[in-house]
Amino acid sequence: MTESKTIKFDEIKYVVTKDNQSVTLNPLSFKLLFTLAQTLELVVSNKTLMTSVWPNTVISPDTLKQRVFVLRKSLEQSTIKGLSIQTVRGEGYRLLIEREVMPIDQTFVPEPTPNVHTDKIPRLNKKVFGITFVALLMTIIILIYVTQSTNNDKATSNNRIALWSNTPLNEMPENALSIYQTWNDLLSQANEEQRLQLILSKQRKELVLPLQARKDRLALISYFEVIEVNNNTTIKLSIVEPTTATILRTSSFSMSSTSSLLQALQSQLNGIESLMSSGKLYLNKQQREYAKDPIWSVLKALANPA
Repeated sequence: MTESKTIKFDEIKYVVTKDNQSVTLNPLSFKLLFTLAQTLELVVSNKTLMTSVWPNTVISPDTLKQRVFVLRKSLEQSTIKGLSIQTVRGEGYRLLIEREVMPIDQTFVPEPTPNVHTDKIPRLNKKVFGITFVALLMTIIILIYVTQSTNNDKATSNNRIALWSNTPLNEMPENALSIYQTWNDLLSQANEEQRLQLILSKQRKELVLPLQARKDRLALISYFEVIEVNNNTTIKLSIVEPTTATILRTSSFSMSSTSSLLQALQSQLNGIESLMSSGKLYLNKQQREYAKDPIWSVLKALANPA
């Protein structure tokens, strides 16, 4: 058990405790919070965080931003109060602890001694009130700044993708299953390298796509479609924006050439990563409801990189 001022870290169970309230984090979030807590309320640079949390891996700033977002969500949804992570643009992040301001007891006024003028007591109370007011004002400013930074991070925070298919794996033709497994391996590798987050999600027919997308917090869907006509099997692989069920890209290919197949799959992956890193998948109401909004041409161009 490691303790950093008012925070305790259980490095075996990945449990963080503050004021007798605890939360269990995943290993990366735990390590990130632990690193920030070592220099409490001081800025920790992006480079320091990336080398400390991922010591043997080269990651992008977007990956760090995503992990900070996940940690913030875990803290917000926990019972722990008074912990917040502030984004310091161009520098890094710092951990802030909201300190409880002790109320002033207005019922107790010390009796003046013969050598103390009673007019000093009001001046003392004014001084305490002034300090308390400044502390509250600074807390409000910090909370507003942190909230704005969190909202600004939303655009690039979601890199969750699901792989769905129109055919269950146990019913898929052998040649199509081989391609599916190759594609799944490519997505899994990108997941391990933290270029995207592959979610174990299956399409539920009873839910409309936008509703399931919100429930699973999906940014994109890779839809693997098996089409059989006259004993010929064709694979149609699509990139779908799930909140509107809009197809941003579709590629069709057969199993005749392994090299061209791998090239087509890699191109699909490049399109997905281009969309993920663009920060343009967080759509507003107008973009979702207006099919001719310029955002759709931008997203389709990102999904089809040269």
